[in-house]
Amino acid sequence: MDEIINSLTVITKPKDAPKGSLAKALKKLDEIVENPSFDLHPRLKHFLQNRSYEKALIWLDNGVPEKGTCGE
Repeated sequence: MDEIINSLTVITKPKDAPKGSLAKALKKLDEIVENPSFDLHPRLKHFLQNRSYEKALIWLDNGVPEKGTCGE
């Protein structure tokens, strides 16, 4: 889970991230979503697949993200 949180943090706060880390973070999250061995919660997987990274961070922090156009 730390990899997901770290990647989401880099993506949502790119000014604070080292140069080149944004592309690595995006790639890492894509790999995680595609790898069935990660056994992601369906809601988290939905956020990651739809690139709703801020919502994913809020949800991981036990928050309730605002509903988007898809109703999630």
